[in-house]
Amino acid sequence: MAVYLIVNIGLNLQEGITGIPNFGILLAVAGGAYFTGGLSTRLALSLLGIRTDLSPVINNVPVLSLINPILISQPLVAIGFMVLFLMVGGIAGGAMGLISSAPAVRLREDYLAITLLAFGEILNVIGVGYTPLIGGPPGVSVPDVLGWAGQYRFYAGTFVLLLVAIAVFAYAGYLIKTPLGRTLRAIRDNETVARSLGKDITRYRTIAILIGSTLCGIAGSLWVMYSGSVTPTYARLDWTFLPWLMILLGGMGSNRGVLVGTFIFVTLDKLILYYKYAFAGILPFDVIWLNYLLLGFITILILIYRPEGLVRTWQREPQAAQAKK
Repeated sequence: MAVYLIVNIGLNLQEGITGIPNFGILLAVAGGAYFTGGLSTRLALSLLGIRTDLSPVINNVPVLSLINPILISQPLVAIGFMVLFLMVGGIAGGAMGLISSAPAVRLREDYLAITLLAFGEILNVIGVGYTPLIGGPPGVSVPDVLGWAGQYRFYAGTFVLLLVAIAVFAYAGYLIKTPLGRTLRAIRDNETVARSLGKDITRYRTIAILIGSTLCGIAGSLWVMYSGSVTPTYARLDWTFLPWLMILLGGMGSNRGVLVGTFIFVTLDKLILYYKYAFAGILPFDVIWLNYLLLGFITILILIYRPEGLVRTWQREPQAAQAKK
């Protein structure tokens, strides 16, 4: 939930706040994950002063056996590396966002959406075909920056995920109230009026994509450090369409809506995943498809009966309407 919340806030900043239909957030999430996986071991070797002729990718396990004992015995060093890897993921995600937006940000919304959707699959192809990045299809493990917690590793990891998600949520709430946030919403509501007031639409769109993609890159980096490894299997369903479904469920343009939509979706998804096999033999189809069918059905209901989402976005009424009241 924490990882998806960060991704969804980044997507909501682009689509819900600025009106950029970014169907390519997979590129930023995978960028943060892949570059964290590809650079983390190399950075750890360099900063810890460990000299070895072994390849961090080909000889991944032996190399990590030199790094992890140091991180386990020195928690502060491990936390420092965690922050460094988050920075790597954020920078990589932001760079992927800029690369994808450069040729597309001047396009109309429909063409922009198609272009960003195409960009989303690029890194998966590179991750599979370019072995030095993350070892190809088998992937690589990363330095265990949470190993110092011992048997409580996953509790510590969950705490870190939630802490970063809360910080990102607070930042998004602050950003909306700033002049930048108001300008982004003005571009979303009426691009022509914003341009007539001297706002550089291309520049502000680029800023929104940069910030949103940076958040998505941080989420990808967090997931790699939590799981301990990365493989080039980031699917468009999991890292593009499901985030869109969550913000549609909660309410586009509302950070509270993003939080509500993410919580409800993840809860329903896990409940279906845990209990769907109880219906084996009862339903006239393989229960492995039950979560897709139910979530698809819920999506249809939302679009028909509550297209604005569960949490409505508050909007100021025009002065003329207020005067009539």
